[in-house]
Amino acid sequence: MPAEYDAIIIGTGAGGGTLALQLAQAGKKILILERGPFMPQEKLNWDTSAVFLDNRYHTRETWQDKDGKDLHPSSRTSSEGKPRSTAPPCFA
Repeated sequence: MPAEYDAIIIGTGAGGGTLALQLAQAGKKILILERGPFMPQEKLNWDTSAVFLDNRYHTRETWQDKDGKDLHPSSRTSSEGKPRSTAPPCFA
């Protein structure tokens, strides 16, 4: 495993997976970190109410930013329909 990377991507959701593809195609060295195992295809994975209303995949973890303040990472969609995240990007 290389000791240095051009980018480190945390999570391969819609944004992370798309970013990883673009960086890999550009010849960049990337490291992708996932928290858990492969997500099986379950009926609730495709249920919009379970995913968006019941927050099936929202973490309840609390992270801390560089100043030690609590940060609650999440992924949302902006009013323009573009993904946005409260977690800062991590580029090496």
